[in-house]
Amino acid sequence: MNDITRKKKYKDYIEKDDISIRELFSTLGYYKWSIIFLTFLITFFVAVKVYFMPKYYKSSVTLEVKVESKKAGGFSLGGAGALLGLGGGSDASLEKDIELLKTFRTNEKVLRKFDNYMVRYFVVDESYKEREVDENLSIHITNVVVKSFKHYGMKLVIEPLNSKQYRLLKPSKILKKELIGVFDYDKKVDTEKCSLIVHQKQSFTEPYTVQFSGTKRYIYEKIIKPNLTIGLSKDAPFITISLLDTLPKRAEAYLQRLIDVYTKQNIEDTKEDASIDINSYNRQLKNIEKRVDATSNRLEAYKVDNSIVEPQAQASILITEMSKVKVQLAQNEYKKELLRNLIEFVQNNSDIDAIAPSLIELNDEPTISLIKVIQEKQLELSNFLMKYQSNHPNITNTQSKIDFLQAKVLSNLQNLQKTLDSKTNSLYQLQETYKMQIESIPKKEQKLITFSRDYQLNAKMYTYLLQERSTAELKRDKAISRFRVIEKIYTPDGAEKPKKALMVIVAFISALIFSIFLSFFRNFLNKERRHDKKN
Repeated sequence: MNDITRKKKYKDYIEKDDISIRELFSTLGYYKWSIIFLTFLITFFVAVKVYFMPKYYKSSVTLEVKVESKKAGGFSLGGAGALLGLGGGSDASLEKDIELLKTFRTNEKVLRKFDNYMVRYFVVDESYKEREVDENLSIHITNVVVKSFKHYGMKLVIEPLNSKQYRLLKPSKILKKELIGVFDYDKKVDTEKCSLIVHQKQSFTEPYTVQFSGTKRYIYEKIIKPNLTIGLSKDAPFITISLLDTLPKRAEAYLQRLIDVYTKQNIEDTKEDASIDINSYNRQLKNIEKRVDATSNRLEAYKVDNSIVEPQAQASILITEMSKVKVQLAQNEYKKELLRNLIEFVQNNSDIDAIAPSLIELNDEPTISLIKVIQEKQLELSNFLMKYQSNHPNITNTQSKIDFLQAKVLSNLQNLQKTLDSKTNSLYQLQETYKMQIESIPKKEQKLITFSRDYQLNAKMYTYLLQERSTAELKRDKAISRFRVIEKIYTPDGAEKPKKALMVIVAFISALIFSIFLSFFRNFLNKERRHDKKN
């Protein structure tokens, strides 16, 4: 009995499934011409739209990033140099370079002398496509002022009338172009939305469509930023910069200027930092030089007056050890003063990037690492501020993280100050021990030890400052860019986008699915109507 029941249920299931499949094909067959018509209609309109889309070409350049190191220069495949001057390479510094290259601040410097995007010229070619041109232009437009940010990116049509005049029209793809007026070449035209001057370079018959960007900010936000791509290589310190543009030569010129601007800025920053150090060393060297001369004269005079050629062995040891302690104390006092300035700076300033070189001198790597993170968060915050309002969660969260990290930096500096105070106290205690030992030496040798100690201390400090100044001068005089072009700017012949064939195929498949869905929906509505009539 159970087997018979199961077979019956299975048979009913097969029959129902068979009915469902027949009904499905019946619906498709009934609406087949609707499906075919709608599918090809949608595909046709998409194909027409794609046909008139402008072609974008991708220009790219690959840069190698120089390793920053106090000991060695040159380029290396082993890792990227850190912006803070640490050796060994750092992905964080590379990422910072990438973010800075993307910012408006950097690109605005490029756009100051690169106005190719400010006024763009378009013509209709033989295949009825609107194509941008920048060579062999018959007109040149200057003194463009767009009166409102709402009209940034606006287009106008300049149609030749005769050798002295032209028509200015509002463009329209479907309706007839609206005439703004007839104007003379080389004379200022003031319209409701903008003002401009059109200069005729040579006679022409076909109209030009011109587009006005308005401001450098508009160019960056609407043209450069969406089409600028900067990527980091995983295996080597390489940065690849790419820019999409309808005019390959313009993209190549822009990339070259972007590299030049960023390279020049790096060199100027290096030279400025080195010059500040050199001036500081020069001031200190003048003071130390006077003290070296004075202590040297006193030491020689005392030896001559007291007929002393060399101190005894014990005195020589004490002179050497006392000199070491004095040098360490002098260095500690310098570091303590530096720390006091750093703590005051952090307490009164939010932009603490500037203290990084001083932290390197203090060899405080934990705090340097924190500053790297702060730099990354500050870049994130800058990007968020461009996209969102000030009360957006991303902005408040990022700002909170920055405040926390800055507080941590201050805490680290204060702890470092306490540690340095402790070391300094220990050195002072050691110095007192040496002084007690010196008191047991005869009076003549005590004075000799004092003169010798002062002379050695000043001489060592003078030598140290000379070495540091030489390093800074070498850094200034041989300042080079942190970037080197590995592969020159290159633009393939084929367009990067749009992928026309792919877009049409996707449109066809999407249209087919939509048409089938619409057919089943219509069939469902018809069933509902028939059901309502029966009832």
